[in-house]
Amino acid sequence: MPAATLPLRVLLAVLLTGRLHRRVVAVADLHGDLAHAHNVLRMAGLIDAQAHWRGGSAVLASTGDIVDRGDDTIALYRMFDRLRSEAQAVGGEVHNCVGNHEMMNALHDWRFVTPGDLASFGGAQARRRAMSEKGWIGQTWLANYSITNTVPLLPPEQVARAKLPESYQVPHANFVHGGITPAWAARGTAHINAVGRSLLLKAYKNEDGTYLPPGTTPEERSLYSEDGPLWYRGYATDSERLVCRHAEEAARLLGAKHLVMGHTPHFSGFVVRCDASVLLIDTGISRAYGGEQSALIIDTELQHLGKGRWREKEVLQALYKGRLPRIIAETERVIE
Repeated sequence: MPAATLPLRVLLAVLLTGRLHRRVVAVADLHGDLAHAHNVLRMAGLIDAQAHWRGGSAVLASTGDIVDRGDDTIALYRMFDRLRSEAQAVGGEVHNCVGNHEMMNALHDWRFVTPGDLASFGGAQARRRAMSEKGWIGQTWLANYSITNTVPLLPPEQVARAKLPESYQVPHANFVHGGITPAWAARGTAHINAVGRSLLLKAYKNEDGTYLPPGTTPEERSLYSEDGPLWYRGYATDSERLVCRHAEEAARLLGAKHLVMGHTPHFSGFVVRCDASVLLIDTGISRAYGGEQSALIIDTELQHLGKGRWREKEVLQALYKGRLPRIIAETERVIE
């Protein structure tokens, strides 16, 4: 999705205050639960009581697995399509990742589809049609969903207009469903997303529901394997030493400060590893799991101190329904 045009009021605020700011909100596996999705997005200040965008220039990143285990597939995808347009109109952004369950449904692997979900489409044939290349869900997957998204934590347009040192690099966060190993990170996000799109297009033609359709390439099979970005759990299960070594290399290759992922649920809250370079944010939001309703907030700002000096401050916050917000990490540095 192209970046939204920065509203004039935002540009004026930057000029008057010397402050650049971006708020990024990340949510993980919603799994068919519209009510809990509304809860976490309202809790994060992104939607109003009617579920319309009120987040201004904030960024919403979803790590995938919107579908399965609950009945609200149609309503959830409609909501994200609407929020994407509403956010863009006021300078905000919505980024969606493909999860393993999106790809499973495209492949006609419906093991986790509920009877209520199936009925909401009017039966299996209508649901399959909606998730085809010409169907409305299939089309939004192709147009608006990627395997991975690397998002700048400050608005590039504002940074470009500010008189920052030439050496300054805008921090980024990478979002993916499962996890990106260094081997996949070395291929780059554009290549990862191209392979994912190719597999998705082949999945639409997978009429018999076999594991992977005929003609799938070795690289597409690798993407859908346990070590691929959709299914990898190593950042959740490996030792801290190994995770941090892999995360450092993957983050460097992806140009990201934080690696944010869902997929592996931890029902008591986020798992933060390697000084917050790895953030595992699947807390079982859906009633199918009964876990925490949660959202990750990354607040980043640059404040002009005068004489060519700037202060960069970042605050990572965990929001949980019914609990006070918790600061995960806080960093500050002076740039000159």
